[in-house]
Amino acid sequence: MPQLSATTLKLFQECPRCFWLHVNRKVERPRGPFPSLPSGIDRILKVYFDGYRRQGKLPPLIAGKIEGQLSSTALTLGFNDETTGARLWGKLDDCVALPDGRMMPLDHKTRACPPDDVSYTEQYYLFQMDVYTLLLERNGYQTSRHAYVVYYCPEDGVLHDGIPFSVTVHHVATDPQRAYKIFTAGCACLAGPLPESSPTCGYCRWIATRAAQLAIEGAVPMPAVRRSAAAPAVPEDLFA
Repeated sequence: MPQLSATTLKLFQECPRCFWLHVNRKVERPRGPFPSLPSGIDRILKVYFDGYRRQGKLPPLIAGKIEGQLSSTALTLGFNDETTGARLWGKLDDCVALPDGRMMPLDHKTRACPPDDVSYTEQYYLFQMDVYTLLLERNGYQTSRHAYVVYYCPEDGVLHDGIPFSVTVHHVATDPQRAYKIFTAGCACLAGPLPESSPTCGYCRWIATRAAQLAIEGAVPMPAVRRSAAAPAVPEDLFA
């Protein structure tokens, strides 16, 4: 059973070919070192929010900026979809319970400076919030079909007193059906043959360019190298 998330479905939107290889053949895009600072801030935020959750209060960082209270619902959610035979799952940063009992995802983002306006959130993070809303609803929660995206940005200050952060909250409308349509399209892609690359995919473009260069140079293929059992199988038509 394929197990998909907002991250893997975002890859499907970027390039179906990279998505197919990532899920079906475990051939992942190369990536460099991942910065650890955002992960460290996320950890600190979780401890900070959990402390106020136990008190039944909103943290001062967001008090007056959002409606409702921090929920104690499970944040790792998933469901098995009978129609596609796949599983969709995700881990919310947090969740807000509104006065009427409906739920809203809340996501933390760290940036060097605040976004100009909500269009930034709609462009880069709305699909993620759509998926989280879908996960909440498929797990039996009523939602407002809205989400909060909270940006934490460092400000000037006296460093030995701690780095001050500004807090900007974006409130966006979500559409779980929009997320489900992309989920089903991704599942259909996985069930079919290796798809074409996206015209804007830099990874696939590099592979095609490199393969063409080798063909022009008349490069002799390297001898086969024995792979361990854990090594991913690369499709024969990867360079096609």
